[in-house]
Amino acid sequence: MLRIPGDMINDPAGAWLQAGGFCFGEYRKDVTQEPRNVLVTENTLIFVTKGAKVFRFPESEWTVPAGKAIFLRKGCYLLCESLRNDHQYESLSVFFSEAVLNDFWIELCQREDLPAPANTSPTEMLTMDMSPELEAFRNTLIACFDYHGKHLELLLKSKMQELILLLLETDIRGELLSFLSQIYDKSQRDSEFVTRSHAFAPLKLSDYARMCGKSLSTYKSDFGKKVGVSPGKWILETRLDRAHLLLQSTSKAINEICRDSGFNDVSNFNRSFKERYGCAPGELRAKNQ
Repeated sequence: MLRIPGDMINDPAGAWLQAGGFCFGEYRKDVTQEPRNVLVTENTLIFVTKGAKVFRFPESEWTVPAGKAIFLRKGCYLLCESLRNDHQYESLSVFFSEAVLNDFWIELCQREDLPAPANTSPTEMLTMDMSPELEAFRNTLIACFDYHGKHLELLLKSKMQELILLLLETDIRGELLSFLSQIYDKSQRDSEFVTRSHAFAPLKLSDYARMCGKSLSTYKSDFGKKVGVSPGKWILETRLDRAHLLLQSTSKAINEICRDSGFNDVSNFNRSFKERYGCAPGELRAKNQ
């Protein structure tokens, strides 16, 4: 599991601008990247500048080639890989500070009479074409990677604000406003809602807490009060129930069922399954054949 941006900061294929909670990343890869599971821990905009990347979500798949960008919602879980294109892939990523987005959203709501967002499931991502203005912004941002002055934090803050304003001038303004409103819809950050929505992603409790914007102890307490059991116990039982159903209703291999039910390790899955049902997964399948 790759957690971005945290797990990428020490990747030698990337260069990073960081100051005061702001984070921008430039990434280059000279070989095709194998598929890998990704958890997005910050709201992220990725400009693909060379090659292409595939983003696979549970219900959809998107290929983002050079000249396009993708906005990923904090907390989304996906599988991604770069596609071979002259053996090169390059991108520029912007990781949106929660504080900056929150301040911007509050100010925007005060300045404009915004329509209520549609009552739909949370949007995991948005894709967009690069406007001339965004192309120019991207080029000026790339130049910032050579900045060595003492005002880096102020520079990055101004670039972040500039980017948000430019995005609101694109054809996806309406979608972006809905996307932002969903980000700050408190019901979408509820401990129970987040946990149920991502029960079968191979996440740690600390990941669920981060997605809720809460400390681990507060997340556990909130979930326990709402559901009546600890999140760890609920997640384990829910995953085992799913595995039990898949074993009886599909012909999938046990390692596939392990993965599809949210388990990282087959031996741990086998042990937990036997403790719950009194037999190993393979034994249950043999009985039903």
